[in-house]
Amino acid sequence: MRHELSSPGSVLQIRGLSKTYKTGFWFRPKKTQALKNLSLDVQEGEAFGLLGLNGAGKTTAIKLILGLLKPTAGTVSVFGGSMADRAVRRQAGYLPELPYFSKQLTGRELLKYFGSLHGLSGKALDARVGEILELVRMVPAAADRVSGYSKGMLQRIGIGQALIGKPKLLICDEPMSGLDPVGYKEIRDIFLDLKSQGTTLFLNTHILSEVERVCDRIGILHEGELKETAPVSEILESDVPMDYWLDLDPSEAGKLSGLPFEESVRLKGGTKVAGKTLGETMALLSSRKALVKGVRPLSSLLESYFLRAIGRAPEEAPAREDQK
Repeated sequence: MRHELSSPGSVLQIRGLSKTYKTGFWFRPKKTQALKNLSLDVQEGEAFGLLGLNGAGKTTAIKLILGLLKPTAGTVSVFGGSMADRAVRRQAGYLPELPYFSKQLTGRELLKYFGSLHGLSGKALDARVGEILELVRMVPAAADRVSGYSKGMLQRIGIGQALIGKPKLLICDEPMSGLDPVGYKEIRDIFLDLKSQGTTLFLNTHILSEVERVCDRIGILHEGELKETAPVSEILESDVPMDYWLDLDPSEAGKLSGLPFEESVRLKGGTKVAGKTLGETMALLSSRKALVKGVRPLSSLLESYFLRAIGRAPEEAPAREDQK
């Protein structure tokens, strides 16, 4: 298990953070440890992704960081202080997983409301709202009511409200949840713009493909425990074992008599091969004069790294439509 902690330049410092929930009836109490001894740093200007399955403790961690929950143990320092300090809170923006806004307001009115909460008014407020609408690509829909917004538009205006006070740290809980591919790209582009402006990002997500494009470093949380942290660039250059799917025509199965994947080729039109044996398998198929129509990875490097970190092997090759 590898953790990378360094205090200089840290925007967020977490040390030994734990949270235990008490549930059940008073005469049959039950304790659930949602977070166990979490320690990590997030550096200034960094995009950090906290990854984990549903129920891993990611949202609990964010609520503890924001001061919305009281920890059972451990400490959180944001910009060297506490979220209980208003001056510290002003430097952080937050997008919850399921943001709720008044549906009667337009996008512009919504941002003006949140801007007024930050003490903005008059021309300064109008100017800031205009900047945010440009940043989150919502100018065309600024005069439309929130009730008519799509999921992607709600996420973008949600990021806008989190940014209205010019925070140095933006914390987002599952910002890609429920979006279509177009929505992924829209939110990704916003995050990349924010990174270029020096905003520190803390993203809680399970959408690994987007993490690879946005984040500089990731932490993997599983069953309340931080398993690993590592730079994304290091993961993409690693030798994490991957599985591949070889596409062959079922008619080629006759050339593979006696080989363990003969039946798979006949029934599924291909076979799953471990990365470490890919070259050997390709050579064997060539020697049998079996034509391989294509080779495709069954997961990304980041996905393989994630599965290894949480102690799960990639699933067996399914008879999926995209593999036929």
